[in-house]
Amino acid sequence: MSDSPRLNRATFLNMTQYRLLEDWAMTFDVAGNEVLYLVGSALTDPAWRDVDVRLILDDAEYGALDDAVSIRRLNFLVSMWAESVTRLPVDFQVQSSSDSRAFDGRRHPLAMS
Repeated sequence: MSDSPRLNRATFLNMTQYRLLEDWAMTFDVAGNEVLYLVGSALTDPAWRDVDVRLILDDAEYGALDDAVSIRRLNFLVSMWAESVTRLPVDFQVQSSSDSRAFDGRRHPLAMS
């Protein structure tokens, strides 16, 4: 099988899945101007296992959040919220901008329209 179908798609989510994810991302950002990013296998693999969503904060914001709450717990709770709304296996994570620079894969911004 050729790799060309992988290059011709922005995402391997179907239209309904993508629209549900976009709608959820819009509700996530009603109070601020943070951008959520779709990353991982849903962008590159037709047999994706989960939907990786990242919120990237500058290092100072990330540090302040980490001082205030358990980021690991927050990631879990937001993942559950996203799954309940979208019916997709969402893996949500907050990342610092420093940590996100180590990622060399594609990032697709959500809810930008």
